Amino acid sequence: MKKSLILGTVLLSMVTFSKEYKDYKTDKLISADSAKELILNNKNVVLIDVRPDAQFMLNNIKGSYNMWRSDMQPKDKRYGEIGGMRASREEMEIELNKMGVTNDTVLVLSGNGLDEFRLWWILDLYGMENVKLVDGGYSALKETGLKTGFGMGAKEKKGTFKFTNTPDKDTLAEIHHVKNAIEEKNCHIVDTRSEEEYTGEDLKKGAFEKGRIPGGVFVEWTQALNSDKTMKSYDELVAMYKEKGIDGTKEAISYCQSAVRSAHTTFVLKELLGYENSKNYDGSWIEWSHQAKSGKVELEKGE
Repeated sequence: MKKSLILGTVLLSMVTFSKEYKDYKTDKLISADSAKELILNNKNVVLIDVRPDAQFMLNNIKGSYNMWRSDMQPKDKRYGEIGGMRASREEMEIELNKMGVTNDTVLVLSGNGLDEFRLWWILDLYGMENVKLVDGGYSALKETGLKTGFGMGAKEKKGTFKFTNTPDKDTLAEIHHVKNAIEEKNCHIVDTRSEEEYTGEDLKKGAFEKGRIPGGVFVEWTQALNSDKTMKSYDELVAMYKEKGIDGTKEAISYCQSAVRSAHTTFVLKELLGYENSKNYDGSWIEWSHQAKSGKVELEKGE
């Protein structure tokens, strides 16, 4: 009788847990336990750990590969002084093929709870659908008991992956989109940075001026998270953004310093909440502040 009660409690908790994820409008965010099952039972899975090299080498899941920001950026100076921009399709294919990725592969992304969403956004932009993100990142995945080690990670393999020959998805905002949004006032410009960056007290390395894009809505990216870096529930997220006037009826363009934090917010709005008309401004504050310095665009400061 006691065993039955324990089993029933466990099963009930599992059902409740899975229902929370089903509330989201996507199946791309998965629990750490679900990720573990996928990694152990699917031979076509490639696990990518999106953390700085040094952190990865100190501790990583056996069989995982490492990617960091430099791997997701152009290998030349095509964007001039604007740092942190997205790599091209061809550059991303080269990186993925070093991991043995094919067009049948399922990518599982874990990391520091932030940068894996930047990788998701780039891959999604170019049309890759078989991508799952671990809720809570590497810390949560490690807690499942998967074998860990240190060093360089899995050995390089030869893959055959190629993005499908389709146009980029409509999730990229460029500077002219932002300018039009300010003029026409038909769009939410979502500032996902810290409050100090928003008010102009703080200037991060790489940007050219302090301040913010005029007319923006301040919703720091961390407000979507619980204390353990897992996502808040669907209902909590809907209520939080609705309080800021964001309910999916208007286009939303998110930005930060270099479109990493705003990629996280884009995932929340587009995937978790189903607000399809959500974009990530890739140039973000680095590009806008560069233009502001030469007087080509305006900026705001203060509360």
